Amino acid sequence: VLALARLSCAFVPQPLTQHQATHHVSRKISESAKALHATIPDEDVAFLDAESFEEDEGNYDDFDDGGVMYDDDDDIDLVFGRGLVEIDGLSQDDDDESTFDDAPAQPIRRQRRQKKVPILAIVGRPNVGKSALVNRIAGTQSGGAIVADVEGITRDRTYRNAEFLGEDFQLVDTGGLVFDDNDALFASEIREQAMVAIDEAAAVVLVVDGQVGPTVMDEQLASFLRKEITKQIPVILAVNKCESEKTGGVAAAEFWGLGLGEPHPVSALHGVGTADLLEDVFESIVKKGSAITGFGTKVKELEAAKEAIMNHSDEPLEGEDETDVLLRQYGLGRDEADVIERYENALAAFDGENKQEEVNIAIVGRPNVGKSSLLNNVFGGTRAIVSDVAGTTRDSIDAVMERPAPPGSDKPPTIYRFVDTAGIRRKGKVEFGPEFFMVNRALRAIRRADVALLVMDATAGVTEQDRVLAQKISDDGRACVIICNKWDAVVDKDETTYDKSVKYFRAELPQVRWAPILFISAATGQRVGKIYGAIDEALKAHRKRISTAILNEVLRDAILWQPPPAKRNGAQAKIYYCNQVSTRPPTIVVFVNDPKLVNDNYRRYLDRKFRESLDGFEATPIRWIFRGRRARDVRRARNMNGDPGDGGSGVSTPFPHAY
Repeated sequence: VLALARLSCAFVPQPLTQHQATHHVSRKISESAKALHATIPDEDVAFLDAESFEEDEGNYDDFDDGGVMYDDDDDIDLVFGRGLVEIDGLSQDDDDESTFDDAPAQPIRRQRRQKKVPILAIVGRPNVGKSALVNRIAGTQSGGAIVADVEGITRDRTYRNAEFLGEDFQLVDTGGLVFDDNDALFASEIREQAMVAIDEAAAVVLVVDGQVGPTVMDEQLASFLRKEITKQIPVILAVNKCESEKTGGVAAAEFWGLGLGEPHPVSALHGVGTADLLEDVFESIVKKGSAITGFGTKVKELEAAKEAIMNHSDEPLEGEDETDVLLRQYGLGRDEADVIERYENALAAFDGENKQEEVNIAIVGRPNVGKSSLLNNVFGGTRAIVSDVAGTTRDSIDAVMERPAPPGSDKPPTIYRFVDTAGIRRKGKVEFGPEFFMVNRALRAIRRADVALLVMDATAGVTEQDRVLAQKISDDGRACVIICNKWDAVVDKDETTYDKSVKYFRAELPQVRWAPILFISAATGQRVGKIYGAIDEALKAHRKRISTAILNEVLRDAILWQPPPAKRNGAQAKIYYCNQVSTRPPTIVVFVNDPKLVNDNYRRYLDRKFRESLDGFEATPIRWIFRGRRARDVRRARNMNGDPGDGGSGVSTPFPHAY
């Protein structure tokens, strides 16, 4: 019996280590594979901590990295924490250094929204000035929401940070609400996005057009908000395009029939009436209690504290009764220190909190390559509208995810901000208008990003526009990860398909030959979780710093192996030394006798030798600066060493700056 027991124990699978997994499941592969979402909705994680967080189960495509199909009875281990899928030990990212620390990686989830920062939803029918009002309140007229005199410009919900009277809050810009799906393109999707914004908002601002007057759509929206929304949160009516002080009030009076209270005449273009509108919004939030306690009362508390200082002998303080006031008048009980402390606390409430650093990740690529599908898969929900129509995404859309700190660590969680951008077409096809501003915001997202995800279509291959975008990422000095989407749509895959695809993309994209390549499927979720590991590695490479001694040792070996080429007249570059002067990206300054003598081929040679000799630069560009010697240094060296033939008897120049 003991022998049989020992024999049976030999076939018991060993449990996964704590560093590899926190959850192990077995399931069968089916054709209706769904994406593995390492997230759950915010309302479900609000009462969970990082240790009790459990991830959802998901399915993956039938192929692994090399295109090998597995049988239905094979068991697949879902290794949570980094969202990686390891099949029989095969993985595209098996190293243990994909995170910033050696501690076990924590599960990725949506960032918990701060309750201190309430959300104001801006809704209304199409082309009434919602985006213009958001830009006016948030102060983002340049680089904010795209504004044009065309219906349907805004489709997805976009968030903007704003501040008024010392209160921080967020504005949600939504698309034009239409209850008939035949009246506008993507009407149902836009309506769904607007409903999500209303559901998470502390107040709703209904924007109408004062020049047109009340319409049937306005009445439908007002009826819906009055019956369904006003019971929980306040709804404020803003009548836009009321620039004139004389006729603005008359135009706004026509909207009393909507039954939403007093109409507020405003002008998003000139800023008229926006302050009064926000004051009424704050008062309504305080009355309804739809935000946290104390929101919207900083200014009132400060004014009350000032009055208490001026009349501290007669004004009752907080928590005092008539007896306390009488005692304080005779120098007993609470004194001036309480009044001063109250005033200092009221002033301290206006101090802004230090925001945690975020990892900005820009998702860029040509139109219709799956950028919005990738964002939705990462977010674990419908964050952006997805369709087969090219150019569906217009504004830059953010999705914030967080990785909690390892247990027992004092470090803050890692915040990932994914920015979905509009598809970038060739420059010659972009006309001045909405698409021009869409492309400008996409290019601006690349410049502001820490890591750029260059999304391409695996079924279409590399196009000239992909090379242009790759060159743009390299010129801006951003870390890059190449994402080959639609890998599940590649036909006739075998065990050599993966290696051939890697060689093809390496050869066709020499601009970012150093960038790692991931073959994913945003539709099924295949290997989407590996993006986090690639982002962490790219971020470490982008911020890497090497000591000067090691750099000069590598430089010496490179020069000995291949000296700088000489020109026909015999002039040859002399390289003295180098050092790293900055990061993001790593910047190396090489001191030579004449920078013009170092051609592009030798610069690419140095870049290749440094990458081969040093680890950690696989996902970031290296910026090279060749600096020549100054004329003053040349004269100083000549005076120190003397003239040729005099035996080196030179003298030092006492005042070199005078030459």
